[in-house]
Formats: sequence, C-alpha cells, structure tokens
Amino acid sequence: MATTFTIYASNGTTPVYILPVVFEANYPHTEKKLIEHESVRSTGSIIIDGGDASWDLVIKGVVMAADYTALMTIVDAIEAAIVLNTSYYIKIVNGSSSYSYKVKRILPIEWEQASLRTSAVEYQLTLRVNCW
Repeated sequence: MATTFTIYASNGTTPVYILPVVFEANYPHTEKKLIEHESVRSTGSIIIDGGDASWDLVIKGVVMAADYTALMTIVDAIEAAIVLNTSYYIKIVNGSSSYSYKVKRILPIEWEQASLRTSAVEYQLTLRVNCW
C-alpha cells in the first residue's frame, strides 16, 4: 500500500493538495521542550516538561509530467495551493498507520536547480509542525 501525504485546510476536513511521489520524509517525529532550573537547591537541577516543541517536517519528492509546460503547471499549482504562513493539517497514511500534524509552510518550496525540467523535477517542502 502506498503512503499518501495529504494537506488539509485548517478545519482538518477540506483537502487542499495531495503531494506527488514522496521518496523521503522525517516522520514520525516528536520533540519535547524541557525547562531546566539549575542550582536551585545548591545541588543539581530540576527539569520540568515544557510540552511539545515545534519541529520541521521535511518532505522530498518528485513531480512528473509529459513536457515542460505541463510540469510548470503542476509546480505553479503546488505553490498556489500550499501558501506561506497559512495553517494546515497534514495527514500521512500508510495502511493502518496514520499521522496528523498541524503545520505551516514558513519557507519557500525548494525546486531542483540542476534539472532541465523537461519531464520531472524534485522538490523539498519544509513544514513547521506545532506552530499554530
């Protein structure tokens, strides 16, 4: 069964975009924020759980099309669909396993520079998790 990466609007139910051909992603992932108070009792420290920290979900994939014009239409569609500084959910599903994260795109989508973009181009999409 193929893994799907679907971006939803902030309501969590309206699909915005299904990411094409993902070949690398750093999930599942959690980060904790810890608060350390040092030398409050003359010895050692006290560590308090500060909750879940934000982290970057980095997704790498490839977009393919019949020719340059069709490829650039897809590239433009991705750029238009996944807007900077907009709240989204991403749901990653593989068979019975699924992950859902609240995300925002805070960096530009990186498109492969070495490609002539005649039929395919690799992309890297970085989404900040736990930022809204």
